Amino acid sequence: MNPLCPAARLRLNMNAFSPAGIDMLKVLALIAMMVDHASTLFLTQPLPELYALGRMAFPLFALVWALNVNRNPDRYQHQASRLWMWAVLTQPLFAWAFAGHYPWYALNILFVFAGVTQLLALSHRYGPAGLCAGMILLLLLIWPLTPASYGVTGLILVTALALTQLQLPAVLRIMAMTVSACALICLNGVSHLLTQPAAALLFAILPTVLLPVMAGYAVRALPGSRFMPRHFFYYAYVGHLALYALIAGVI
Repeated sequence: MNPLCPAARLRLNMNAFSPAGIDMLKVLALIAMMVDHASTLFLTQPLPELYALGRMAFPLFALVWALNVNRNPDRYQHQASRLWMWAVLTQPLFAWAFAGHYPWYALNILFVFAGVTQLLALSHRYGPAGLCAGMILLLLLIWPLTPASYGVTGLILVTALALTQLQLPAVLRIMAMTVSACALICLNGVSHLLTQPAAALLFAILPTVLLPVMAGYAVRALPGSRFMPRHFFYYAYVGHLALYALIAGVI
């Protein structure tokens, strides 16, 4: 591939994070997610500033996932199985913590990453037939993911980000990045643009786009090796949901 073509530059830029930089992205995403969840669960009137900060979490998690998932395609199924396991184990705590905020069938965000990783695994192993099976799986996930985990827009964003990291022709990778950008813009607040344009732009759409980009550029130059324990995100995700559910039960 021509190293000067836009798609090649894109892939190199997205892989320019050091292990410490990737871990810092996880830390920033975890902080944003925990602040956003605390605002939703514990404040009678959630602060729009905290909501805006929380818009950074999912795009950063999606970026970190995309940077890691394609490192070894032969491990797609292993990664998918691990994500399914954690998603299922986390679901009771998620439902407990957000009871009254989301309907009973709403799935947690790990199902987004599990579903797309399963799509990659099926496609890698079975070709076009596996791709079709994976797409059917994602279609089945749209409804339960919509209330709390971004639904079809989130699935599109995560899938497109994964495609930007594959060895695809330049045109396809540019298309994947374009779809990623469009999904990111549409991830939050678009449905309120007509009724509350200023609030939707200021507290939803712009933070969703700008905060992850700013965070990415801020940590790109961070040198060093990993400083977070392996699989720390899973324990932090489960742990904060359990803690928040207990606190919500007390207050």
